[in-house]
Amino acid sequence: MWLGVGESDKFLFFKAVVDVIRASRIALYTSAVFFLLGVYSALSNVYNLHMYFMTTGLLAFYFSVMYIQLPGFINAVPKRLFTWLLTAFFTSAVVVSHWVGYLAYLPFSLLYTSLYLRGLGRGNTVPNLIHMAGVLLLPTSVSHLEAVASLPLASVYALLYRIDNSRAKRRFSLATSLYVAFAYVVAFVLFKHGVLWSFILPSVVLTLVAPPKLNDVYSAGAFIFRWSTALAVFHHHFMYMAFAVVMAALCVPYFLPSVMYREMPKYGLELFTIAIAAYVLRLLNSPTAAGVLTTAMVIYVVWKLARQRAIPLKPP
Repeated sequence: MWLGVGESDKFLFFKAVVDVIRASRIALYTSAVFFLLGVYSALSNVYNLHMYFMTTGLLAFYFSVMYIQLPGFINAVPKRLFTWLLTAFFTSAVVVSHWVGYLAYLPFSLLYTSLYLRGLGRGNTVPNLIHMAGVLLLPTSVSHLEAVASLPLASVYALLYRIDNSRAKRRFSLATSLYVAFAYVVAFVLFKHGVLWSFILPSVVLTLVAPPKLNDVYSAGAFIFRWSTALAVFHHHFMYMAFAVVMAALCVPYFLPSVMYREMPKYGLELFTIAIAAYVLRLLNSPTAAGVLTTAMVIYVVWKLARQRAIPLKPP
């Protein structure tokens, strides 16, 4: 299933990496389209499609930003067949899940999880357990909000664990990764049974094992996200719009350039400020204003990335 780093034919390895980039781009383009469709459907009062569009946009976004990092997470690259099979499974699930539910993601979840099995339990692979839990729980989701709490939420927890541990100059450990993964799974089960504040549990555990440093835009976005997830008990947009905040603080500035293979744009506070404003406006029941800001943020990110120099992919 994999081509190991330094263990495989260089040209085959290069081609497999290029396919990972292409698959991540397809997922990223899909997410942008679905986010914009989600905004339009809300402005048009078509709410039965709004949650489907926005949830699918989140699933595609986190598939993109996590899959581009998979080679670094497992010290190998999936063979080309498995990348395109995974993409086909994801695409087919996107198409049919609106009618048959999130069980449509089962083939995608099983294959994606199996790709994480290489070297699991050693070194930098142990945080993968957190993400794997969310991937496996995706097909069990029976609502859009549960789907948001599966792969997307687990992706952010895994990233926060990696980043805050590294910033604190702590080693990843199997034990602490399992603590976060277990707390997340327990919270998800409670969430399915109506305990909508349950994600306070993994947020507390994550804070204990990977204490954050509140000194920049990333840490501010991560702080808001950790505790907003538990506020879904008051309204589902406390959880959903929190993703806009953490995306603006982390995923968009740091991971999207990797997907697009362009130099990293320089962001000030503008992206984070737009996300916070959209978050607050949506909670204040101003979907039009929040939708306009969300659309503006997507267009702004595309514009910023398009202005950066493309990094050429040179074969060995």
